[in-house]
Amino acid sequence: MTEESAKQPSTTVRSVDRAFQLLELLETSDRPLRLVDLSSGAGLQNATTLRILRAMEQRGFVVAEHGEYRLGPAALGLANGFLLTDPLSNRCRPVMQQLSEATGLTTNLYVRVGNARVLTLRVDGESPLRYQMPLGRRLPLHVGAGKTILAALPRETAEELLPDLPGSPAEYREQLAAIRRDGYHISVEERDIGFASVSVPLYDQTATVLGAISAVGPTETVDAERLLGSVPELRRAAQAVNP
Repeated sequence: MTEESAKQPSTTVRSVDRAFQLLELLETSDRPLRLVDLSSGAGLQNATTLRILRAMEQRGFVVAEHGEYRLGPAALGLANGFLLTDPLSNRCRPVMQQLSEATGLTTNLYVRVGNARVLTLRVDGESPLRYQMPLGRRLPLHVGAGKTILAALPRETAEELLPDLPGSPAEYREQLAAIRRDGYHISVEERDIGFASVSVPLYDQTATVLGAISAVGPTETVDAERLLGSVPELRRAAQAVNP
């Protein structure tokens, strides 16, 4: 093997990693980004960034307009492929439909992706929410159902994430300890004004946390007492997914 061929795999992996960095920047932005924004965010030179963007543009994953870049329609195809083939979502869908019928609340499935959580499945309750969180939206771990996932992670993993979260690590430790003790988390306007939710962790058969199931409704009609009353239904749903 020549020195050049030995370096090839490393170079290829680095290029793939850089492409994913740029895609994540575009995914988490609420507006198109300029070349300089993408280069700065990924820590790359403009020429390198432009070369990767052009390659992704040819495949429809990126669209360039007026000197700015946004995700292209091919990215939506990836999301559709995930929804069709994800075994967890497919197992959770009928269970969450029953859960929404039993509680009257909108139910959501979140899974952890790095230091965030992603909404992968939603089933509307008796009164659909006036604001529907888009599927695929990345959300923080330090509020709402994210805190439930954080509490269910191995202690050492959670500790590694705490310094990157806004606020005091000591306060988070206290809150996570309460969630571990109770087995659920009630969130009233913790992330969005006008909404309240309750969430429980979702584990696989090896006790590894898969994500969290939440039930949410407007604070006009849903209070902490109603959410607390929904906890047994959420626990039964979580158990039904992986009996």
